[in-house]
Amino acid sequence: MVDGLSSMTGSRRCPRGVLLIVLLILCAFGHGWATTVEPPDRPRVLVLHSYAPDYSWTRQMHAGIVSVLESPEVQARYRVEFMDAKHQDTPDYRDRLLDLFREKYRNERFDGILLTDNHALDFVARHRQELFPDTPLVASGINDPRPLPSVDDLFIIVESVAHRETLETALRLHPNTHTIHVPIDSTLTGQIIRGDFLEQTRPLADRVRIEILEPTSGEALLDFARTRTAGELIYLLVYFQDAAGRIYAAEEMPRDMAAASPVPVYVAWDFQIGQGTVGGCLTSAFGHGRKSAQTLLERLKGGHPPPIYDQLQGINRHTYDHRALQRFGLSAADLPPDALILHRPISYFEAHRSAILTALAIIAVLAVIIALLIGNVIRQRTINCSNAEILTLNREVIETQLELLTTLGEVIESRSHETANHVRRVAAYSVLLGRKLGLSAEDLLLLEAASPMHDVGKIGIPDAILQKPGRLTEEEYEVIKHHTVIGQRILRISDRKLLASARTIALQHHERWDGTGYPCGLKGEEISILARISAIADVYDALSTGRVYKQAWPQERVLDFIRQERGGMFDPRIVDLFFASLTEVEEIRERLCDPVSAETDDPILRPVHCPFGPERQPANAFNQPAEK
Repeated sequence: MVDGLSSMTGSRRCPRGVLLIVLLILCAFGHGWATTVEPPDRPRVLVLHSYAPDYSWTRQMHAGIVSVLESPEVQARYRVEFMDAKHQDTPDYRDRLLDLFREKYRNERFDGILLTDNHALDFVARHRQELFPDTPLVASGINDPRPLPSVDDLFIIVESVAHRETLETALRLHPNTHTIHVPIDSTLTGQIIRGDFLEQTRPLADRVRIEILEPTSGEALLDFARTRTAGELIYLLVYFQDAAGRIYAAEEMPRDMAAASPVPVYVAWDFQIGQGTVGGCLTSAFGHGRKSAQTLLERLKGGHPPPIYDQLQGINRHTYDHRALQRFGLSAADLPPDALILHRPISYFEAHRSAILTALAIIAVLAVIIALLIGNVIRQRTINCSNAEILTLNREVIETQLELLTTLGEVIESRSHETANHVRRVAAYSVLLGRKLGLSAEDLLLLEAASPMHDVGKIGIPDAILQKPGRLTEEEYEVIKHHTVIGQRILRISDRKLLASARTIALQHHERWDGTGYPCGLKGEEISILARISAIADVYDALSTGRVYKQAWPQERVLDFIRQERGGMFDPRIVDLFFASLTEVEEIRERLCDPVSAETDDPILRPVHCPFGPERQPANAFNQPAEK
């Protein structure tokens, strides 16, 4: 809060117990603040997939790659190509693809290339010096790291499947199992996986009978699954093509077999779960993609990643479907301790944890305020002291209320990931402009104490909208506009001047001077002077600071926006005073700037800001061009 209040009310003193309570409440949120880190030079990357985007394995690998390349600290520029080798893999097709790449990329250079699955690796390894000379390569999802043509600066992430770990878990869950049936197709990929499976599961031969099924038609395989009995399990490996030549989508055979089989069906890849299968220690396409992008970035930063990565850490994870566990009477308590359970019903508290904790915090702060007021009344009725002592007591209570209201404003803003000093800067700008307008000392006190409460209505907005990192839809914007009315209702607990002023600001701070604002469409002098002042202070600070979905606007752009809205969004007289006081405004901004920390890349520890600026709203909301 601005230093002006100290000069008008004397030094601030807040009981230590109250501050301790507020501190504990804030700690319960688990929110941290730090400044965003500007990304380094943005790498240029080509992503080449062996298969088409309709293949779920490829989609999930791509999602893993993008999760790294598009992270705030990387923000890579990348191109994407799909070879579609599941449907097109003739020599003539590969020759035409080579001609296409020659044409597209003859004048383009990349810092690195990410390849998924063997076809893309084989293609680029053979033509690397012609197409992408001396460019680092990272290949993921590779079934067989067999010898390749001489290629330097190549890093391979082997698709290591945890067959043995999955089957050992299945045997612990089903101790009476005597036979495990293993369907697998006869494709090249299937044969490579078959050899790895036999090698891994050899130690299990003395504990259970493992039967690898000969390739057959899809219908015959489903008929076989329907006849299984107690004591048998199915471990489904890849089955993309049956003996009759029919091609299956990745999810098709796991879904049909799980529906047909009366015994549990365990699987090896994450694209096979969610179709009725139980699960296993699954190989994650997302994990492969993410690991490949991380490996490339490590190489580009001068690191030395291993040429062949064949570990399971960060790629494979025990993952099980809650619905399948229930179907076969299996307990999640018997699974490995780090197992991920999909489709597990969540409690009401888990679903609304953020809103519940925020509501409890607000209730606790308001309860402290009420307790202080009650305590003040009791003390005034019971204590027999001089008028000076009573005035001192009243002043301490008022100062405590002001401090707690500011803290409450910060707690509310933290729900939308706002920074600690946003409400303090808004209060400081507001007091400066109010003083320039000639407001009385009492009105300045009310303005400084009440303006931090302008967005108290955020407590009633769902997290999915309030914390959405992109532009809002029209429907979402209509929901979020309701925070003004919610704030007015929350603050109807008293008609005393302080809370009445806060109530007015909360309701009217999105009204516009030209009458096109919300929620009431007030115009000109119909809008409270306190709300008009708070509005320009809030918008200036929101545009001048960074958000989770944008960087801070340049200062000149912010000032141009405020000039354009003179007589539109803002009171012309206040706009003129704002520019006349610009030097003092910038001094406040510098003095109350957010703390800087460049030592963390955790998004929870970086400051983000209130999602109510022009770029947050639909493109026509401020009659300004919106940008991400």
